[in-house]
Amino acid sequence: MNSENIRGRHRAPGRHNPLNELKLLARESAQPAMKAGAVVAATGGLVATFANPASADTLSPNSGNVAAAGSEAAAPAAVGPATAAAPAVSTALSKIGYAPAVQQAVAGRVAKPKPQVIEDVQVKTERAAAKKAAAERKLAAQRASRDLTRKTLTKTTSSAKVSVNTSVPSASSGMRSSHNWATAGQCTWGALAQWYKSEGYYPGGWTGNAMVWDTGAASAGYTVSGTPRTRSILVMEPGVHGSSSVGHVAWVTAVNGNQVTIIEMNALAGAYNYNTRTLTDGPGMKYIYAP
Repeated sequence: MNSENIRGRHRAPGRHNPLNELKLLARESAQPAMKAGAVVAATGGLVATFANPASADTLSPNSGNVAAAGSEAAAPAAVGPATAAAPAVSTALSKIGYAPAVQQAVAGRVAKPKPQVIEDVQVKTERAAAKKAAAERKLAAQRASRDLTRKTLTKTTSSAKVSVNTSVPSASSGMRSSHNWATAGQCTWGALAQWYKSEGYYPGGWTGNAMVWDTGAASAGYTVSGTPRTRSILVMEPGVHGSSSVGHVAWVTAVNGNQVTIIEMNALAGAYNYNTRTLTDGPGMKYIYAP
């Protein structure tokens, strides 16, 4: 069988595919750098393949191998742009946000702009006015509370002074006695004993039953009044607060308004014994003041 002599690279038409040869070289390379070198070498080889060697005739449509020339001439159009597009990969990635590690670190150190806060002058003014009004209300409430407390304390103190010891004219000092001159165990004896316990001496200068002690004390120089007062002898007419037909006397220990607290002998507890009562001041009641 006679083989046909083909001018050029001496390869059978349709048997050689430059793109398949390029893929085979890249796949058989073990390292990425070797792959790149293989791609460049293969590309250069392909370019050399399509170049006109010195020993080969120039192919033309009239050379009798138009089909082979057409298929082989189309390959560089597919392979050539691949080598030229390789540098554009990084540019395309950069456009979609890719940056090397160093560029990313620099971008991370760039301070982000702080948001600018715009104050509402009207709201700020209204809040300041409301805060001031609240402080004024609190101060007014505290002042009112102090005034009320002051008035309450003043009124209470004044009432206590009036109820405990009513203001009366100065009591005069009358005659004195060296002993308790009343009958022992009776109300008169008990009243004189309480006077001595409080003042340190016995009053004297009069005698008689309890109902006449107010006039007798006045004659002896003592102050006698119808206004109740502590440190005084209460003289009650017959029948007043259960007094007997000869009257009754007692020692005043406290006064609260018209309420008079007394300590008395020969009353509720009997002769020689003391008891206390609180009576309402009224008609038939007189008070002999101790000076």
